Amino acid sequence: MPLRLVALLAAATALVLGCAVPASAGELQQTDRALLTRLKQHTLWAVPSSRLAVDRATNRRVRAVAVRIADDQARLDVALRAVADRLAVTLPGEPTDQERGWADEIAADSGDAFDRAYVNRLRAEYGTLFGLASDVRAGTRDDDVRAFAQTAVDTSLGHLTLLESTGLAETTSLLVSATEDDTLGGGAIAAGAVLVALAAVATFGLLRLLGTPGRPQPRTRR
Repeated sequence: MPLRLVALLAAATALVLGCAVPASAGELQQTDRALLTRLKQHTLWAVPSSRLAVDRATNRRVRAVAVRIADDQARLDVALRAVADRLAVTLPGEPTDQERGWADEIAADSGDAFDRAYVNRLRAEYGTLFGLASDVRAGTRDDDVRAFAQTAVDTSLGHLTLLESTGLAETTSLLVSATEDDTLGGGAIAAGAVLVALAAVATFGLLRLLGTPGRPQPRTRR
């Protein structure tokens, strides 16, 4: 019985934390490369669009969020290049045609339409990046990629929360209430809440699997 308990605990821990066996750069997976490429392409259009939003957005909150996103994305790009260099991954120098089209669509709007186009286009993009980075975080065999993917997960979730805090996101469940006096610290709060919720779910599942500690098991009548 003790051995079975240890095995169950090990399996549950690996499932919750997304543990993977470390590997060399030569064993880099296709999804690892896809994340690095995708994030570089995102940076190549999202940063210029955010800089444009700093100048042209009519909503003060949108301008403040755009400053934060542009700065965060630029810092993430430094870490991205370092990982790519170590793994000998060639990064793209241009965004995709689709991404270039998104940037053109945002730039073509003005006033409130510009603000909404910027917020909702980037929100949709960060939703996609969050999913991709989460998958790589759970499945990569490379320690550096795993650490970078975790940073990408945190950044994407934080930016989702910031964009939703503008009150312009097309959703009925904003993560942060939008007020003129909100600071840009809401992303960290929301990220923490999500992680706590995930931990609670994982703990509940583990207890269901193993049984409640300290609770005697009913004896089977012979």
